[in-house]
Amino acid sequence: MLNIYLLSIVVFFGILAILIYLDRKNIEFKYVLLMRRTKKGLKLLDRIARFRKFWKIIGIIAIAVCFILVADSLFSLSLRSWQIITGEVKEGFGGVVFPSPTPETVVGTGYILIPFWFWIIIIPTILFPHEIAHGIMSRVERIRVKSAGLLLLLIIPGAFVEPDEKKLKKAKLLSKLKIFAAGSFANIAFAFFLFNPFLKAGIIPDVVWPALVPNHAQLEVFVVNVTENSPADKAGLKNGTVITEINQMPTEINYVDLITGQYLSKHLKGVKPGDEIEVVANNSRYIITAGEIVVNENQTRPYLGIVTTIKIRGNTQLFNFFMNLFFWMWLLNYAVAVFNILPIYPLDGGLMLQAIAERVSKKYNKEIVGAITIVTICLVLFTIFGPSIIAGLQSFLSQSS
Repeated sequence: MLNIYLLSIVVFFGILAILIYLDRKNIEFKYVLLMRRTKKGLKLLDRIARFRKFWKIIGIIAIAVCFILVADSLFSLSLRSWQIITGEVKEGFGGVVFPSPTPETVVGTGYILIPFWFWIIIIPTILFPHEIAHGIMSRVERIRVKSAGLLLLLIIPGAFVEPDEKKLKKAKLLSKLKIFAAGSFANIAFAFFLFNPFLKAGIIPDVVWPALVPNHAQLEVFVVNVTENSPADKAGLKNGTVITEINQMPTEINYVDLITGQYLSKHLKGVKPGDEIEVVANNSRYIITAGEIVVNENQTRPYLGIVTTIKIRGNTQLFNFFMNLFFWMWLLNYAVAVFNILPIYPLDGGLMLQAIAERVSKKYNKEIVGAITIVTICLVLFTIFGPSIIAGLQSFLSQSS
């Protein structure tokens, strides 16, 4: 049987190969790296950078945001590493994202495979804001941008702006920090433009979601399983029913409910064990007396005994495609920004570290940057692979004994 998805990928690379061949005179070939430089767009950068006072304020904000992200990330990595050592955490977290030749998402230890066409659509949303921000901030700080361009490392695309390295090296510390912080800040800003988790607003919940779900009735809270002898079972609720009301409130689902899974719990705020809950499912009313489940020694919560999922009426494939696409677009912009700003040389965070280290100690700045880079890399790798390493060692020791 012909695999249309795989065929579309082969066709894409075939077209890409033809374009590279036709433009070969303008492309630099360095082993597995292809670079295409251009001066187009540089005048546009100059025009945008004219508003220097505005961009200088943005630069200061970018530095502050990036320092906060670095502190939070290092704390989180250290905490998770400790939890892995103590056994509180049994699974690794994070990994490198690659394109998959199938339309499925695959998550493994140290890697995440997302559908190829998601990858192709999302990569430009990460690269262009990032590099354009570097270019704008370079011009704001009066550092010439020599060229911009695209690159391809095997199948991994990239983009770059090329500032005047001599002038950048002589620039003031604050100017360097603004330029290096601008890229990650642009990715954070774009991610928040898509979805701001604090304001619960953005393009996804306010534009994409209403377009895909114009009618709340399209989404249903479907009962997958009712636990035997649970409060819901005793009230007569059955598997396969659709819940439409809880305590006389319609079970309308928005984007935040979908990604957090809070579409039922928001209706159960204030409910205590022993309270009666009125549930309407398949046009029948059920009175469920909330049970009690122990969370820890000092906390209990109400318990109904049902497992639910969300079902959509209509074009499920279209809904799932766009919801997954925009989710990964949001997540990868944020994740790339956070990783890129870590104090790992030669990432942007490492360049910020280097600029600060050169100011602190001209003699030992390389040693400072090297030591912090190694420690941070170890934290990242241990967070990803630590549980597997510890589990392997424990298995080996138990077999040896």
